[in-house]
Amino acid sequence: MTTHAQLPTHTPWPAPKWRQQAIRLGRYLGLVAEEAPVAPPTRRQLLIAAQDRRRAEQRRAEELARGRR
Repeated sequence: MTTHAQLPTHTPWPAPKWRQQAIRLGRYLGLVAEEAPVAPPTRRQLLIAAQDRRRAEQRRAEELARGRR
């Protein structure tokens, strides 16, 4: 027998929903910046952003190379 209350495996308020509500409250109170994301970026979003940065760097390098000719 445990002394701790057992939480049900399925809760009507999952953790991401609590986080979202906390951020909304923080924004309302002025503690969280408006542009702060509600959810952390997924691995896929991070990879796409990294690809975009690399492509932009390559484009800039190509433009510089063309300008030096």
